[in-house]
Amino acid sequence: MSVRVPALAFLIVFAGLAGCESLSSRVSDRFATVLPQLKLFQASNSDVFHAAQHVLKQMDYTVTRTAIAQGIVHAKSRVMPADSLGGARQFVIELRLSGAAEGPTEVAMLLRQGVEGDFRAGPQQETLREHGLYAAFFSALERTLKEQPAPWAAPAVR
Repeated sequence: MSVRVPALAFLIVFAGLAGCESLSSRVSDRFATVLPQLKLFQASNSDVFHAAQHVLKQMDYTVTRTAIAQGIVHAKSRVMPADSLGGARQFVIELRLSGAAEGPTEVAMLLRQGVEGDFRAGPQQETLREHGLYAAFFSALERTLKEQPAPWAAPAVR
């Protein structure tokens, strides 16, 4: 006894499998590790560390964690409305500084976005591969490092 598959059923299965490759690449992209954005500055670790905090405060971020010995600066934005239905979002910036004490200093930046209340199952957080905040932060940091006197430095006591 032989089982025959109707030609229409075969075509449906074949058409369904044709998109599997693109679907699997989209799924793997979603779960792949996001690499930090990197920028090299011709300044000492200490200057970049303090300038980064100054820039984050100017951008209205709250600095939540710093460790100069480990080269870590973390900051978060205020909670902003995400949509007209009461959803909210917040950005978190994580910086890692590396290099010789006197420079140059490499800054690795990761930007995370948390979203809540948009009818998903609880709060969602994702690391963003691309966003304008990367370029905005690096540009502001570069400008701040060029300013004289250093805006983050304590005023001279006379």
